[in-house]
Order: sequence, then structure tokens, then C-alpha cells
Amino acid sequence: MNTIDLEIWEPNPDDPRYMRYVGQPVAEDVFHELENRLKMSGYLPDEYFLMDMDWEDGRQIPKGSNIFCTTDYGGSEGVYVDVYLKWYEEGKPCIRSFATGKTLGESGYDLDRMFLTASAITKAFHGEGWRPPENGIILDLDPEAKKALTEILANQEQRHELRGVMESLGIPVQQEQSASVPDGPKMEMTL
Repeated sequence: MNTIDLEIWEPNPDDPRYMRYVGQPVAEDVFHELENRLKMSGYLPDEYFLMDMDWEDGRQIPKGSNIFCTTDYGGSEGVYVDVYLKWYEEGKPCIRSFATGKTLGESGYDLDRMFLTASAITKAFHGEGWRPPENGIILDLDPEAKKALTEILANQEQRHELRGVMESLGIPVQQEQSASVPDGPKMEMTL
């Protein structure tokens, strides 16, 4: 997926191999593109996601801006992700709030989800960058799904190494068994 640009560039008509700077995007357009991407990816905060009022009325993103996020519990309730723009004026950094998102939940899972939202925001502007290991996997599971997966894994045939890891994590491991799906094939896990 293409990144959201904080500057507008186009092919140079004199030499199409090169790009030329055209100008700055309107902040509201950038915000709505970000909001749409978060919605499509499932990371839009459930309570609200609002652009700071200072960026309304056609204000453009300052030249040379970069974007970053902070995530933390709120003063009264919920978890917040704050999105900031940073640029330099006369050699001095300027940091301004760009947008804020909130979820009402206050569990560790809610905090983790808002960090994932911050990650999705960062990737929207900077790209993927980091890639998981070729044979690795990252799972974002709610507590119920985590429990179900743990039970499934605990009931599968385990290699000695996996059994030791699971026990060290405090996951109860049953004796060697195979789980079967009703009216389906026996499920086995090979690691």
C-alpha cells in the first residue's frame, strides 16, 4: 500500500526520470485519508478519532513535516493515541497536535490495541519498513481468542522443546493427545 504523503511531488516535465516538489497537502485531506485507512484496517479507535481544530479551514501541512504518535491511558477514562506533526522553523523544532483517538476500554488489551493503532498510523506515513521473520507470525488476539488458541495448542502433540516453553509460560500442557474435529480429520501440529 502506498504511503500518505506529507508533500506533493509530480514527475518533472523536463525530465520524467525525476520528481519535482509541487506543494503541501491540505491537512483535512491528509486526516481523512488516514481515518479511512484506519477504518479499512480495523484500527480506527472505537470512541472517536478527531483532527485538531487548528488544522481546519484548508490549512496545509507545513513543509518538511514528519508525524509521530504517543499512546497512553487518559486522565479520567480510556486509552488515547495522540498524533503529532513535527517540523522545523528557523532551525527550531515545532511540534503540534494533529489528531487524537480514544477508546473507552482501559484493559491491557485496549492499551495494546491503541499501540497497534499508533503502529498503523506510523506505517501509513512511513511504510512497512520492518518485516517479520520469514517463518514467523504475529498474532493480535483478544483474551477469548488467546485462551482458545492456548487450549488448542495445549491439546496438540507437542515436541519436547515446545512443551518446555509452554510450561515455562505457565500454560498447562496435557499428556500427548491428538485433537480431532467432529466429522473431520485428526488435527496434528508439527513444529
